[in-house]
Amino acid sequence: MKIRQRSSSFYFLSELLFVILCFALGSVLCVRLFALASAKHYLALDQNQALRLAQPLAEQLRTHSDTPLNTLWPQCESDACAWRSDENGMPQENGVYQIEIERLVHNEEKAAVLRVVRMKDGRVLLEIGPIRGGGKS
Repeated sequence: MKIRQRSSSFYFLSELLFVILCFALGSVLCVRLFALASAKHYLALDQNQALRLAQPLAEQLRTHSDTPLNTLWPQCESDACAWRSDENGMPQENGVYQIEIERLVHNEEKAAVLRVVRMKDGRVLLEIGPIRGGGKS
């Protein structure tokens, strides 16, 4: 009789340990999924903000395709430009985003490339290009 009680308690404890192990593994997977979802959420917020910053700049580049960049933005050179910006698009020394504009000429056709880079990790959040002139609409 004692042998049977020991074996049944052993099976009970082994099943209990197995269930605890399964719950532990399940919780690890859930925590990883929640962390990944949170990171994707913040990346999407940054990409939306980058789009809000880049859209008016892309419109200016498209409308004024023949105008040198230093005429549009005084801090730029004639064919390239980069500045740091805060969340509102205002130039700032230690901004959150870096806005890069590069004017290219290929087969006598001018085009521009606009990038918004997150300064925290150097990730390119948005790249629009080639932006060609289309005149005023």
